[in-house]
Amino acid sequence: GELVYDVESAENYIQVLEEDGRYLLALNEGHAIHSIYDPDTLLTGGPWDYFMAGPLFTEGASTDSVDNALLIGLAGGTVARQLTAAYGSIPIDGVEIDPEIVRVGREYFAMDEEQLPNLNAVVADGRYFLRTTDTTYDLIGVDAYRQPYIPFQLTTEEFFGEVSDRLSPDGAAVVNAGRTDTDYRLVEALASTMKAVFPNVYLIDVERFDNTIIVGTKAPTDLAAFAASVDNLPPGSILREVGTASLATGNVREQTTMDTVFTDDHAPVERVVDQIILDAAREETAP
Repeated sequence: GELVYDVESAENYIQVLEEDGRYLLALNEGHAIHSIYDPDTLLTGGPWDYFMAGPLFTEGASTDSVDNALLIGLAGGTVARQLTAAYGSIPIDGVEIDPEIVRVGREYFAMDEEQLPNLNAVVADGRYFLRTTDTTYDLIGVDAYRQPYIPFQLTTEEFFGEVSDRLSPDGAAVVNAGRTDTDYRLVEALASTMKAVFPNVYLIDVERFDNTIIVGTKAPTDLAAFAASVDNLPPGSILREVGTASLATGNVREQTTMDTVFTDDHAPVERVVDQIILDAAREETAP
């Protein structure tokens, strides 16, 4: 894309790119895109689309299943806009640690009060907000892993325990994790850690991006409940479109093991990410 704006904040180097009428948010080295705004379409084909699918793993889920949501890692508000389209104008608390990203989101990504009046953008550390809020949410999304800079305190058993404490009985936690085409080490470590907290943990591979969505449900569920929820959604709804795509191309599966569990005392997430990067570099340079 063409660079239309850039700024260096205390937290990030922020770039806004324009490509075929869409705005893209890139941070720091530009390794990944963190938000997309297309005025002509809501779905992106990227990981943001799949956050709305998390509640569908609960039996009997529908477009009325989510009354409010918390997003840790708001960025340019892509997920907030899609949740509003899927579940209506529900209250959404969007937590973003960098105030400059919030300002850029409002200016370039339609995150303003006129287009997203139900969004409450909060500049704060995500875990601090989680510990200090009294609100119970039906959906808590975590999209704060700006690789290769992943805050370890948002990857641990204790953190996901705090997420669970703030979820309603039928609530779902949805986490966006990066990977390569073949290296799922970070995904597996996070899913295993979430399994130490949630009775059921599911994974959905994103078709167009190297990401996997990890869903933890507060109530016991199964894969059949997800398929049934999708089948019962109104034809043509954005939620059904994402659910159908998940079943068709997402290799939807359940995490059943706890091989690695990150804790506040031991969460070597940087080592895992560095190993993934080094191994990918070796593959690219191998004769």
